[in-house]
Amino acid sequence: MEAFRTNPRLAVIERIAGDLAYAKGKLYRVDEAGEEHELTDHPFLEFWKHPNPLHEMSNAALWRLLEIYLKLKGEGYFIIEKDEAGRPAELWPVPTHWVQQTPYLDHPFYTVRLTSGVIMPVSVDDMFVMKDLNPVDPFRRGLGQAEALADEIETDEYAAKFQKRFFFNDATPNLVIAMPKSTEEQRKRFRAEWMERFKGVFKSHGVATVNGEAIINKVGDNMKDMDMVNGRTFLRNAVLEHFGVPREIMGITESSNRATSEAAQYIYAQNVLMPSLLRREEAINEQIIPLFGPDLVWHFEDIVPRNQEFDKAKAMDGWNAGLMTRDEARELLDLPPDPVGGNVYKATFSDLYLPADEDPAEAMASLAPMDDAGAAQEGGQDVVEVEGLEGGDPALNGEGESKETVEVVGLKKQKAAEELKAVRLKDAQRLLMQAEREQGRRFEIATAKYFREQSNRIAAAVNGTQKAERSVWDILLDGVAEYDTDGAGAWYKLDEAERMSRVDAFVLGLIDWTGEESVLASIFTPLWQESYKKGVEVAAKVYGLEAIQRPELVSVAKLRGGARVRHITQTTQKEISRIVSAGLENGDSRATIAGQIQQEMQTTSARAKTIAAQECNSSLLSGNFDMMKRAGAAWKTWHVTNMAVARDSHKALNGKRIPIDATFPNGCRFPCDPDCGKPEEVVNCHCFLTYDE
Repeated sequence: MEAFRTNPRLAVIERIAGDLAYAKGKLYRVDEAGEEHELTDHPFLEFWKHPNPLHEMSNAALWRLLEIYLKLKGEGYFIIEKDEAGRPAELWPVPTHWVQQTPYLDHPFYTVRLTSGVIMPVSVDDMFVMKDLNPVDPFRRGLGQAEALADEIETDEYAAKFQKRFFFNDATPNLVIAMPKSTEEQRKRFRAEWMERFKGVFKSHGVATVNGEAIINKVGDNMKDMDMVNGRTFLRNAVLEHFGVPREIMGITESSNRATSEAAQYIYAQNVLMPSLLRREEAINEQIIPLFGPDLVWHFEDIVPRNQEFDKAKAMDGWNAGLMTRDEARELLDLPPDPVGGNVYKATFSDLYLPADEDPAEAMASLAPMDDAGAAQEGGQDVVEVEGLEGGDPALNGEGESKETVEVVGLKKQKAAEELKAVRLKDAQRLLMQAEREQGRRFEIATAKYFREQSNRIAAAVNGTQKAERSVWDILLDGVAEYDTDGAGAWYKLDEAERMSRVDAFVLGLIDWTGEESVLASIFTPLWQESYKKGVEVAAKVYGLEAIQRPELVSVAKLRGGARVRHITQTTQKEISRIVSAGLENGDSRATIAGQIQQEMQTTSARAKTIAAQECNSSLLSGNFDMMKRAGAAWKTWHVTNMAVARDSHKALNGKRIPIDATFPNGCRFPCDPDCGKPEEVVNCHCFLTYDE
């Protein structure tokens, strides 16, 4: 007990007791069937919140103290004060060294000696006891886990005292210098010179010399010679290993990383905390809970940290496979239950959302003739009617069912088909927008980086930092020497064709534009393939096409990527030509024109974003379309994401349904169609399609 107060090695006990002190639990009532029902209002819960009238003796403080006693001495006690009904009202801690005698045969009392010297017998019915049984004599006192560490703790204590003594003057010199045949006067003079030469901060670590013979004797060992630091570290690790506590729990982070820290938290909670918590739970259910009535049970909450990645994978796989409900999956993700539609399974065969009590086979049977229902809906009919059979009552079918019955069944089938289409529409929009955000950002980052690097290459050319036989300015102003004095006048002495030819030569001479196209194509190619694959995956997920072989983007020529890359570089050339022509016409200096070119090249964020969106959506929706065509979809429907900002031609297409191989009135097979020759129909388009049989 005294070592716990003075030795830091036993701080591990404080950590364990503190972590267990705030464990949460719930009270349950067990019915006749053995099922447990949580109670939120019960006298025990009030007692649990305030087990002692003293403010400092809160619930957490009392259980922390009990755990410390258990770890140190192997036993812990509470005196139970009861109310008039015989129910526990207060808990009073009893230090283990106060307990002078434990119960024995014909003596069911604990003998407690208070600090005042008063001896008080306490009945076994009024004492809450937890004990680590001593294997030598389980009927007497407990055996604390810390007692086995007595030698290690004492050794560490002595080591600390030795280190402390280093800073005190105990009249023990570090060295003794012997000077044979010297006189007292010589020794005094030696000490005086020694102090004069080496005393003081700025004179430390000097080299001393003496005349004549001198013998130096070492008196004592220092901490380094005794390897005191490593010795105390070994003792620390031995204590932690004894209690089974990983080093990271005590804040020792050398040679640790996130993985080892998370593993340490799991090992600590699973192997150290939970066994102690379960023993405490058992003691409470045996000694306290029965005093509040029958059929009650107390359970602590699980304090073992969950593997979030495992739970996430389990939730998603269970939900997608139809093995758990939506709410069960949300619980694994630490999300609250869905107030609407949470108790449903996901049927993987067609992504239907069914109540937990509905038969999936029956539901699918009712949707089997979905093509007929879809055709009826497309034709604008409200019900599916069945014509009367020849030679029979036109109001009855061949099996004697009335026409009204068939109409009701048709309505149910049509409603189910409409719900399925609505779900697919919502899922397609959500997943495509998510893929567009993710892939669009990748395109945008790559495009912006390319423009920055291209800007640096152009700047090197216009500023003359690239080595070449002739600069681009020589190409532009060769033979126009008076330009520096006359400016625009000198430039206009050239005819228009000559001026255009010189500007074109200047622009083409800046950088290798063919090489620029190759660089941009090499940047876009893996992104095109990745976005195309994303579009395929979205289609497979929305329409349940996991068993169908997926198309792959073997050649980017399918996306007409080369033409768009060429258009991007041509647009850059035109902008530079415009700036150069305007500058020459104004008589601007070379430095001014160069600055304007650089400024134009640096303001490309909006252009990069537009290009990124176009390239992303073109490849994404191409993959989506190809997958549905391979799956055998017969019809496609155009949908606008945001009617407020959509162009008029796309607003007119919203909800339009045509055969899958047909072309929409705006010239596109699908939004952002790379084969569409109308840039005004594909640039900044965020529409999408849904498909059906």
